[in-house]
Formats: sequence, C-alpha cells, structure tokens
Amino acid sequence: MTRRLLVLYVLSSFMAVASTQSVGGLAKGEDFPTLYELTARSPLVVTAKVLSGQVKLAQVQVLEVFRGEGREGQRLQIAFRDLNLDLNKRDRVVFADGETEILFLEPEVNLEGVRKGEDRYTLYRGRFGKVPLPREGDEIYLEALRVFASMASQKDHRKLYSQILGLLGSPNPILADAGLKETLRLDLMDRKLLPVVLSYLQDPAPARRSQALKLLESFFRSRKPGEDPDEDSSDALSRVLAMARNDPIEAVRVAAVQTLGSWSGEEVRPTLEAVADQDPAQAVRFEAQVILLKREQGGKKSSKPTNNSSRP
Repeated sequence: MTRRLLVLYVLSSFMAVASTQSVGGLAKGEDFPTLYELTARSPLVVTAKVLSGQVKLAQVQVLEVFRGEGREGQRLQIAFRDLNLDLNKRDRVVFADGETEILFLEPEVNLEGVRKGEDRYTLYRGRFGKVPLPREGDEIYLEALRVFASMASQKDHRKLYSQILGLLGSPNPILADAGLKETLRLDLMDRKLLPVVLSYLQDPAPARRSQALKLLESFFRSRKPGEDPDEDSSDALSRVLAMARNDPIEAVRVAAVQTLGSWSGEEVRPTLEAVADQDPAQAVRFEAQVILLKREQGGKKSSKPTNNSSRP
C-alpha cells in the first residue's frame, strides 16, 4: 500500500509540473490576470476607439477613463509591436481600426526610465493589457470596470473586504467571478457566506461551480476535528457529495472530490470509494484514490500505540 501511495505522489507531482508550464506572457504556474487585478494595478485604465493600428504606434482615442490621469477625447499612442517578438501568432497583439478596446496602460519610458512623451503608453502586463470590448453586452464590462476602479481607490482594507464580499451574488458575472476569486485569495470564507456560495453550485458556468467548491473546501478545512456538523454544514456536504458523483464536467468533479478531502469525518468515505472505482475520468479517480490513501496512512499513524509508562 505504501508503494502505491508513493507512485500516486510521483504521478501527482508530475501532473502538477506539467500544468505549470509557461504560457505566452505568463510565468510558470501563473493564472491569467483578471479584470479586477488589471484595474487595481494599472496606472491608467480606459476604453478607447482605435483610430489606426497600422502605424508603428497604435493611435487611439479615449472614450472613458476609469482610473488614472486621462480625459475623454484624448488621443494616445500605444507602443505594442515589440511585445509580439516573444509571442506566437495566436497571442499577438493587434489593433484593428474602428474597434473599441479596454486598455490597461503604463507610461512608455526609455532605457533611463524617462517618459518618451505625455501621450505615449505601453500595455500593462503585455498582451493582457488589451481586452476587446464586445459590441453586445458591453455594459457588463463597463459596469465591472467602474466598480473595480472604485475598489482600487479604497484605502481602508475593512471596507475593501466588505466590497469584495458584496460582489458575491451579483447578477454581473464579471463581478461575481471577482468576488469568488478574491474571497478565496484573501481567506474571507466563513459560515455567513454559505447560502450565497452554495447558490453557485447550480451555476451554468463550470468555472464558477469549481470556484464555489474551493470556497467550501476552505470552509470545511476550518472546522474543528470531531466537530458535529450543523444544518448548514450538513447541507453543504450533501451537495458536494452529489456533485462529486454527478456533475457532468470532469474538472468540477475533481474540485468536488478535493473539497470532500477537506472534510474530517468519515461520512465522505463511501462516495470517495465509489468515485475512485467508478468515475469515467482518470483525473477524478486519481484524486479520490490519493485522498483515500492519505486518509488510510493518517489513520495508521494516529492508531499507533504510545508507550507512556515509566520503568520502575
């Protein structure tokens, strides 16, 4: 059994390394930056219409300023062509004439760090600093940018955390996604959030269901060993048990199994055993097998007798 556990650990490490290979513009293991992260860290955030993308510096006209020093109607020049030297064809930055873009910008400087011009900028975070604004549904993006800009200017952390939690349950999916991710990142999950987090387990977006499961994993882990589950915790557990068996998306079932692994009680064992043996996806079976073996090893360690008797 110990050998089998070792093999699973080696495979798990290999899979983790394989999943952290660099992607164009990202470091190994780094997630794609969200609109909230880009807004919070960019010196200038605007929507702008592309006047010309065919010249060396893209020419754009500002439509709305969300953050930073800029004004409506201002013309900016964007240096971007050097970014494409390190990107494959699919990821290359292109400014199409007439299109409207969300731009996350920082001043363009020379090698000495001196600005090249008051109207000259480059994309913050490279290719991620340019997001096309869809022609339909653009108000969802604009609303999110306005909210994110307001949050980025917040100096009081307690008020910022309150704003983040207020994003949970938002009908705007961009705001809701930011709320889920930031609540997890800042470890803000607690019992009061269970109703709204549980509501995302039925969300049509698999990524949102997975994110909600990660929050439940954090909540389960915070429970004291041996603590009797209350009604809310039992409800959450029953839903996760069902998702581990029945969610149609493999990645969501993996997340559900990981969440079950954070529950200290034995109520989850029958489901983990069934998933480990019957799930059609290897990744899901693998995750369940690893959790079961870890529990078995942990049980053996805790059951070893200790000799506390003193010799005469």
